[in-house]
Amino acid sequence: MDKKVESITIPFNKVPNGSLQSELRNAMEVQFRYKFYKDVQFPYLQSIGIRHVLQGFGNEEVGFIGILHLWWVNEDNGIVYDKTRKSPVQIKGVWKSEWLDHPHEALVLAQKLEKEKIYDEEKLVFLIQNYVRQKTEQKARKEAERLLRVRQGIESMVEEDVEEEAKRVILWN
Repeated sequence: MDKKVESITIPFNKVPNGSLQSELRNAMEVQFRYKFYKDVQFPYLQSIGIRHVLQGFGNEEVGFIGILHLWWVNEDNGIVYDKTRKSPVQIKGVWKSEWLDHPHEALVLAQKLEKEKIYDEEKLVFLIQNYVRQKTEQKARKEAERLLRVRQGIESMVEEDVEEEAKRVILWN
C-alpha cells in the first residue's frame, strides 16, 4: 500500500546561503543529537526496529535549512569516554547522518524505507489495537460478572432476612 503525504509543512520559501546553511545545519545536528541521545528511549531504539530518523529544520525567518537523516549502523564508533554514562543497555554502534536538501528527497527516502520493512506497520498497529480492545472488553466483562454476583449475593441476603423476619412475625386476626 502506497502512503501519500497530503502536504509538507516545512517552510520552503527561502534557503540560506551555502556557508550560513552549513553552519546552521551543523548547529541543528549537534543540538538534535544531544536531545536525541539524552532521551530515555534512545538506548532501545535500534532494538525495537527504529533504525532511521528524519527531522526537518527551518522557520519563517531563516527559511528551509534541510532535513537531517540519521541511520543506525552496527559499527564500533571508536569513541572512548572518560566517564561512561551508566545505562542498563550497552550501546554499540553509531548513528550516521546526512542532510537532504529538498523535502521531496525525504519523502522518497521515507517511502523507500517503508517498502523495505519486512513487516507492515499498519497491520501490526491494527493487531495491537485489537488485542488491547479484546483485553479491555474481557476485563470489563469479568468486572460486570463480579458486580452481578455481588449484587445477587446482597439480594439473596435481603430475601433471607425478609423470610426470617416473616417467620418471627405473628399475625393476629
